[in-house]
Amino acid sequence: MQKIGIKIIDLNEATPRNIAKALQSFIIEGDYSIPSIIHQMQNEKIIELDVSKEENMPEFINTTEEFDEEEIGYELYAFVEDKWEQRELDSFDLDRTPKWQLVTIGLVIMGYFVMSFFEIFAIYDWYTIRYEWSGILSAVGAVVTSFIPVVGSLFAYWSATELWQWNSYFTLFLYFWYYLPIIIFILYGILLIIKLLYGDRWYRFRYSEFS
Repeated sequence: MQKIGIKIIDLNEATPRNIAKALQSFIIEGDYSIPSIIHQMQNEKIIELDVSKEENMPEFINTTEEFDEEEIGYELYAFVEDKWEQRELDSFDLDRTPKWQLVTIGLVIMGYFVMSFFEIFAIYDWYTIRYEWSGILSAVGAVVTSFIPVVGSLFAYWSATELWQWNSYFTLFLYFWYYLPIIIFILYGILLIIKLLYGDRWYRFRYSEFS
């Protein structure tokens, strides 16, 4: 999270309630009711917002662009050394890619190449013993198959369990663990879609102020 302060200095023709609702979803702590936000706007007080890079920064940028289109006057502030300093939007950290996503992508790529290398040996035995292919043909086939997502893992699993008599649960985890980050990405995407379907923060619907 990064703290961003905003002061509404000119409503133009916009209604205070509409502006308050636009800011409401960025307020996590304190009184985030519509009347409270309107009161702060009317007294030109700095409204403290919590904007997370991965979730709300794109949404916050869109909100400021809407303010600009409607010619709503506002000032942005950053909380520096226990006080608010006026800043431009570009001075804030606008990186939309959270570090955990970069780390996850790195793990997926690294895991994919490392496990593909180890799968070659199991798949090689599968081709030579199961199908009685020649050594060169089995080697080429093992290399190609191991780098095919899911398919390589399946062949390696079948070979290790049937030919090497490895434990099925251990082998399943060994050859499929690096797909877990992909599942995390899928679940994260589903969560973003759920949040996108709702205008306000989805975990605050139980509060009457959001009705």
